[in-house]
Amino acid sequence: MGLVLPPIEAYQVQHLPIVKAYADKIGLVEVIHAVVPTEMEVDPGTLVLGMILDTFSGRSPLYRLEEFFTHQDTALLLGKMVAPEAFNDNGPAKS
Repeated sequence: MGLVLPPIEAYQVQHLPIVKAYADKIGLVEVIHAVVPTEMEVDPGTLVLGMILDTFSGRSPLYRLEEFFTHQDTALLLGKMVAPEAFNDNGPAKS
């Protein structure tokens, strides 16, 4: 008779993983890390990627980066777990 296809499941996907994939493709984090030497706990490339993702999510002020990443999966968006406190002026709390 005819080809019977299974039902299609669709999910709403936010755009930030696509931005992250493009940043990975162009090597954004690695380039910034290579040209900006630092001894920070979180490399500057990851911080810049965080700022870019925040900008693409609705452009909140930079002082709200910590608040933005409190409600995000940093492992998915940044490629590693990063504490939201890393995005404030003082950096993450040292233990």
